[in-house]
Amino acid sequence: MSNYNGKLVELPKRGKAIVITDIHGNLDDYDRYVDIWEEYKNDNNYFIITGDFIHAMGKKDDKSIEILDSVKQCWENNENFYPLIGNHEWSTISDISVYKGSINQSLNFKELLRERFGSNWNKKLDEYQEFFKKLPIAIRTANKVFISHAGPARNIKSLDDIINITDKGYLDNDNLYEILWNREEDYTENDLKSFLRTVACNAMIVGHTPVDGVKLINDKQLIVSSSYSQGKKEYIELDLEEKIRDAKDILKMVKQLHWYS
Repeated sequence: MSNYNGKLVELPKRGKAIVITDIHGNLDDYDRYVDIWEEYKNDNNYFIITGDFIHAMGKKDDKSIEILDSVKQCWENNENFYPLIGNHEWSTISDISVYKGSINQSLNFKELLRERFGSNWNKKLDEYQEFFKKLPIAIRTANKVFISHAGPARNIKSLDDIINITDKGYLDNDNLYEILWNREEDYTENDLKSFLRTVACNAMIVGHTPVDGVKLINDKQLIVSSSYSQGKKEYIELDLEEKIRDAKDILKMVKQLHWYS
């Protein structure tokens, strides 16, 4: 059984975990990944979304509400379904707008809520904010893989700093901000290695930065793009029973999203 430990989920050395990143309102991709999970679904297998399942580039094709309602339902009814918070969910909690290009995605999301729920849109927004606050920030596996939206955070001094990472709230919280926002240029190789030592892991999986499927960073981190991508759309079928010495060991577990008619 998995175990919630504050804002950290601990997974046992058993089964597999499907790890996907950054759906950003793409319902077709989301549904396909859920179908993949259903093929593996049993007590020993897990489904992980590393945040940013809301906010498409434009309102026309933005299915954030449909995805959010599905994620919420799956989380409430499946103990092995783990959505994490990304910086876009954080923006909904904090009421700080996020942009891609010149598009205010936070404003677009509120407009979608107004169109869907009318005068009750504020109540629905409150409901979603409370849901996001309940979600974990990171996952650590027994075979020493750390999974989060972004990061690492550079001033994590102990595992307790992850477990209690939201105790200081969602604003003016450097550790939380960095684990949701840090990209490759924001930390050094030493920062990454130090973080992994502190959380007793050998490798890290993140999303956040669009890449061509996956990108290996310093043999210690895999950046994954499962939907919002610079090319290929890929995900991880993480074997929780296999020894993971570094992120290179995870490369053979990378799968490409395929569509079938």
